[in-house]
Amino acid sequence: MRKSNVLAAVASCAALVLGGCAGKAPDDPWPGYRTDGKGQLLKTADGHCWRTADWTEDKAVPACDVAITGEPVVAVEGEASSRDAVAENVAPAPVRVTFAFDSAVLGEAARIALKAWYQAVAKLEGEVVVTVNGYSDPLGPAGYNRNLAEQRARAVARWWEEQGDSTAALQVEGHGEDAGVSGLHCQSVPADEMRACYQQDRRVELRIQ
Repeated sequence: MRKSNVLAAVASCAALVLGGCAGKAPDDPWPGYRTDGKGQLLKTADGHCWRTADWTEDKAVPACDVAITGEPVVAVEGEASSRDAVAENVAPAPVRVTFAFDSAVLGEAARIALKAWYQAVAKLEGEVVVTVNGYSDPLGPAGYNRNLAEQRARAVARWWEEQGDSTAALQVEGHGEDAGVSGLHCQSVPADEMRACYQQDRRVELRIQ
């Protein structure tokens, strides 16, 4: 047990001395995600949640992984149909899908996120160019990581082309471990948690150019 956890357990027991100490830690409000001392989610600089080593898809929450959980759509009564028509040709925000360690295979969660974004792009009118940029984490040789990042980008491009009904042009590129989003935080985590910490770096990002 980490030193901080021991101190927390002692403090909890002291506070409950009249009722007895059961020795049970308080429930984790965000299982599968890293939090600060106040129970708030920790996020990367660009707003993505930190996952713990034991994160699984069944622990996904809308605040962090809406592509997996789905996002409820709230209908606004009385909205004008003209506003809906205008919204249909608004380019969707960039999307990011992540990969398992040392893998360029699209997982189910990535396919779900891509499908939703693909359908939004398919509604756009006029000429559309989509950039597909692959990245890797910094674990391993730089040359190997660049090749892996390109494989990930091409895996997404192949998936896109298999959908068959998009006229968007793709620009595909692999960047290796450049432009990581995990920052310096992951350099200080225990070795057995490092792969999970760098999970957001093992990604492909798509955006409308």
